[in-house]
Formats: sequence, C-alpha cells, structure tokens
Amino acid sequence: MGRRANRRYLVGMSHATDAPATVIDTGTTDALFAAARLHGETLTRRRLVLYAGANYPSATVRAACAPGLGAMPSMGPSFDKEQPGTELVSQFEVAARREACALFGATWAEPRLPSATLCNLAVFHAFARPRDLMLAPDKAHGGHLSQRDGGTPALAGLSCEALPFDGEGLCLDAAGAARMVEARRPRLVMLGRSVMVRPDDIAPVVAAARSAGATTVFDASHVAGLIAGGIYPNPLEAGVDVMVTSTYKTIPGLPHGLILGRDPAQGETLASLLDARFLANYNPALLPPLLRVLQEVGAHGAAYADAVVANTAVLARACRARGLPVIAPESGFTHQMLIPIGAAEDPRALIEALARHGVIVGICPDITREGRSALRVGSQFLATLGLRADRMDGVADILAGLLAGADGVALRTEVAEDGTRARIEALLSGLHAS
Repeated sequence: MGRRANRRYLVGMSHATDAPATVIDTGTTDALFAAARLHGETLTRRRLVLYAGANYPSATVRAACAPGLGAMPSMGPSFDKEQPGTELVSQFEVAARREACALFGATWAEPRLPSATLCNLAVFHAFARPRDLMLAPDKAHGGHLSQRDGGTPALAGLSCEALPFDGEGLCLDAAGAARMVEARRPRLVMLGRSVMVRPDDIAPVVAAARSAGATTVFDASHVAGLIAGGIYPNPLEAGVDVMVTSTYKTIPGLPHGLILGRDPAQGETLASLLDARFLANYNPALLPPLLRVLQEVGAHGAAYADAVVANTAVLARACRARGLPVIAPESGFTHQMLIPIGAAEDPRALIEALARHGVIVGICPDITREGRSALRVGSQFLATLGLRADRMDGVADILAGLLAGADGVALRTEVAEDGTRARIEALLSGLHAS
C-alpha cells in the first residue's frame, strides 16, 4: 500500500446548535501528545490557576496509576468478582475503603465510581424512587448540575425544590431549610454546593430530616480536603447520612468519586445497587492513586487545609485593599472567594480574556444578586504548589492589574499579555509541584 495521506475529521458539531465544529488533523497528533506531556509544567509554572474546582496531584500520586490493574474486567464485590485473577484489585478496593473511612470518620465507603456526579446519581437510585421529592440547592446559589432541578436528579425521576439561601450571610438559610423539610417531608435532602465561601450550619436541617424520615446527602466535592484537614465541619459528625465527594478540588488527586456513610445498612443498599444494576466494569488502575492521595491527605491534610484558608483570607483582604469588590466572609473561610462581574460584561468572554493573560479562573452565579455572575477564585491549587499567604499580595497585584470596577469588574484594556505572563512566571518561580 502507498503512503496514506493525512485525513481531517470534523468533531463536535451539534445538530442542536450553531456551534462551529472542531477540525482535527491526524497529521498533528504528535504535537498534541507533546503538548499533553508539557501541560502539567505549563499549569504549574506559567499559569496562575485560580480555578476553584482543580488541583495538581503530587508526583507520588501520579506515579501510582497502574494500567495493568485495568487490563481485565473486575466485576462484582471485592473478593467475589466474576473474573479470576482480580484479587489485587479487591485488595486495593478494601484498602481505599479503609483509608477513606479513617480519614472522614465514616463506617463505610464506596471507591469505585469515577466522579461525584455519578456518585450522586447512584445515591439517588439507591435511596429514592421516581417521583420522590428532593430538596436541593438552587443553581442561583451555587447548586451543581448533579444536585439540582433540571440536572442529574431528573435521570432518577426525582422532583426537586430549592432550599432557601441567606444571601447576606453567604450560606444556607438553616432555619428556613429546616422549616421547609418539616413542611414538605422529602425523601432526600441534598446539602453542599459548588459555591461555598463559608461553612453552612446544617444541624437544624439534619435534625428536621431525621424527624421527617428523609435521607440527608452532603456533596463535599469542593470542601472534602478542608473536612479531612479539620477546617470545615465534618457533615458525618453532624449526623448527615451519606457524603459524596470528588477527589481533585481540595483533595489534590486525580479525578475520582467517593461515597461515604454512617449506617452500614445503607452501605449495603448502595453496594447491592452498584453490583446488580449500576456498575459493571470500571477502571481499577485509578485505585492506587486514590489510595495514595488519601494517605497523603491523612498525613499532611491539616497543614494543607490551614494553608488553603489562610491564602483565601489574605487574598480577599489584599484584593479589597486594591479596590476590587470581593464576596467573602469576615471569618470562617474556605478555598473560595468571589469577585462580582460587571452587569454589562459577558462572563465567558471575561474568563477567556483572563486566560490569554495566563490567569485561569471560572465563573459562577453571584450568590448575593440574582441574575448576576462572579469570578469564583480558588486558592487550593496555589497552596498545592507551595504558594502561601505571604505571597497573596502578588496574586492580588496581578488580579488588580487586569480587573477594575467597584460594583462589578471588567477587564482593563491597557494591559499587555506578555507583561502579565512574566509576572506570573516570576511569582511561581521555584514553586511548581514535584
């Protein structure tokens, strides 16, 4: 056969949208692979990553990935799998469960699902039925698509109603939520959000749910590392029945999901669902890095969580001192603070412009003003790199050099991209993750 010509394929064109297709040239894949190999260095040395839903695993966690464990299917409960030769996979499952339970004070843990979204879906199917009512955070208050009306709960046939929120207090309206639980008597109560700038008081809601016979679920995806470090109150200690989390936000691991709980009977219910109807094969190659990051958080999580919240506190003050509007509490910080976006600005265009300057940050609803948006600034990635509170003035200088606006920010027009990138590289010099 003669030499095959390069071929181009159109990818990503949706019949439902007018979005342009992406063109992939198969002759350039070597360049793609090369860029992928260098992407970690790019993020840790040449980008200011303030995205609240990201982190960078340690070299030990990255090296723990074991593709050989995924070479064969591993279907079924630990040590009772359909396939022979899977004992090592079962050992890692048990070890990950044990480590997760010790870290979060749980009685049982499920480590086989690849994301918190799928964990939530499994929980919905295990502990509710179609047309059951779930009370959950609203999108406008930072509710994630896997938690709220119109999102993943619809796949389980659930009816969702929004829990009340205290915009002035920047947290769940605990008293109002407890009254709502008593009045509506739902099957499930979903707590936790993707926008959490301070801890919620969940005790009144948990008590009301227990009285109403509802199962409480706390999605800790954003604050799990702070819970493990003792900075954020542990929902399981507060009486929450089930906790769900991802492992790549304030836990600096690879993307994965965990479900944990207090009642062994509920753990059995969930495991039975997964083994019978929800989970066939999965990728156990990711179990060793999961176990490794849980061990690292167990050993160093308190110091790391302290560093994260100290970064947020100092960065919030430093940004305010430079004239930027900030949505954050006076105390009781998490890894997040918000910078409101000007009403006339296009939020997506703003974060794309910031990315061209080397600043990676996301958007979310402005939880204090309906219909407005904000930049959701996270401090956990920088803490992982070793950037501590005494360097947050430098971060605030970069943000204030790019953004301006008292009521809501817009991009300054006179800033050169090369100048900002040079400042970022100087700030991160010598701090990249090993």
